[in-house]
Amino acid sequence: MEANEILDTSVAVERKKGTVTVFTLIEYPNASKKDFDVIIPDMDDYTKSIEIANTLRELGTPVGAIDILIASMCLNKGKSLLAKDKDFIRISKAVPELDVALV
Repeated sequence: MEANEILDTSVAVERKKGTVTVFTLIEYPNASKKDFDVIIPDMDDYTKSIEIANTLRELGTPVGAIDILIASMCLNKGKSLLAKDKDFIRISKAVPELDVALV
């Protein structure tokens, strides 16, 4: 696990440490028992999420709000995303600067 990546919940359930978003703790409460650094969204992340959501809608490929917000957090913090959720690939096609690795 690299320090410059954020784990989506689908990956975090299999890991013992790393960086996750607060949404992982909500989706997977046992994550609070692991050695995760937890980040929370700020106003810039919400603003970026609106931009991404608009782009996805224009392309006809809407994605869930939480996935968009996680992608925004990665972009704004200069982190890559490690996930199993293919919605993040759809986001990265609309926002090529998003670095996503599917496992």
